[in-house]
Amino acid sequence: MIHRALFGSVERFFAILLEHYAGALPTWLMPVQVAVCPVRDDHDGYARSVAGACQAAGLRAELDVADEPLGARIRRWKLEKVPYVLVVGDDDVAASTVGVNRRGAERPERSVPLAGFVESVVDEVDSRR
Repeated sequence: MIHRALFGSVERFFAILLEHYAGALPTWLMPVQVAVCPVRDDHDGYARSVAGACQAAGLRAELDVADEPLGARIRRWKLEKVPYVLVVGDDDVAASTVGVNRRGAERPERSVPLAGFVESVVDEVDSRR
């Protein structure tokens, strides 16, 4: 019998990365870089445009519609160690801003301009810090 493992070394390397970073991979390497959570279902349209702006800039973003409590959705994304969880509410819709929950930060940032946020994350991904 001949054994051949084409991807064995890649799989081992990926396992070492996951162990080293404890699942919290760098932003450029995460499968989902930005999660967008609207506070209520009437914010879904703006949240969809926020996710679209992130995706248009080349970021991997997902929209988490308001079908369960906001705290539960934020907690789930934080357990998945997504680098940025964006929360959008009434003030954000009116001012074209987002609330940013950065992985590892103690407090969320409020009223961050959407364009500035997208630019900073794109710069972070491009620099591969």
